[in-house]
Amino acid sequence: MNIPFTKVKLYHTKMEFQIANMKTLFEKKANHNLEEPHILDFNLIMIVVEGEGSHNIDFKEYKYKKGSIFFVKRNQVHSFKINPDLDCYLLEFTDTFLNRLVKNSVYDIFDYMRYPVHMNLDLNSFNDILININIINSQLKTNDDEFKEPILQSLLQSLLLQLKRKRKKQTLNLKDKDQIIYQKFLNIVHNSHKYSMKVDNYSRELNISARTLTNLLNKYTGKSTKTYLNEFLLFEIKRYLLDESLSIQEISNILDFDEATNLIKFFKKLENKTPSEFKKDYCNY
Repeated sequence: MNIPFTKVKLYHTKMEFQIANMKTLFEKKANHNLEEPHILDFNLIMIVVEGEGSHNIDFKEYKYKKGSIFFVKRNQVHSFKINPDLDCYLLEFTDTFLNRLVKNSVYDIFDYMRYPVHMNLDLNSFNDILININIINSQLKTNDDEFKEPILQSLLQSLLLQLKRKRKKQTLNLKDKDQIIYQKFLNIVHNSHKYSMKVDNYSRELNISARTLTNLLNKYTGKSTKTYLNEFLLFEIKRYLLDESLSIQEISNILDFDEATNLIKFFKKLENKTPSEFKKDYCNY
């Protein structure tokens, strides 16, 4: 199931950004089973204030506690395990709102192929984040005028930069030249990667050798280019499998497999189960 961005009625603003909590989430998605895997049509940062439990992102379970932060990029799959003791902030915003932020982009904070999808903050860092969220919440409740959106963009930019500072400690920092190549690679992958596209297609597009590209990806993600592309494609197949209206043949056509049996072989090799077995595990609610 795809969940579109819809504004919480606490605020009058028409901006594509809001801060919710579990209570408002239950109210907003009252007709949706939160424990069912679903795809968000917006970006989400989940900040745990109280409670311990687990959260599922892209069909993998992650433990959380006070100070845990999850980063869910648009089109990723996630699901909750209902926990009445969970108290958390949910920062929700569209790509449109995120892309309006000032230069020195923070968009790679959602790069789930490079960073872990969650991290745990120490108490001081966590308290600093809460202070910023309270300031943003206060600004969200002010009357609408021409200053409100740019102020909120600036405040959110500040918050995301704080989180990115912590996020960067989870992996090796990209050098300037590598950053340019990697960003171009990401843009191509996210916008056009299909089974028929091979490593050489990307290296030619980037005007570098296949070995240079693999060395770069190995250095910063721990994956070869082929492994990176296969894992990304596996995520895409899983997301399409959630759509009950699509057959295996239709998914194979979308992703440029020459026939459905090759998609099944590809999926089983990486996932150790067939697409049909996967659907039984995750799509029967």
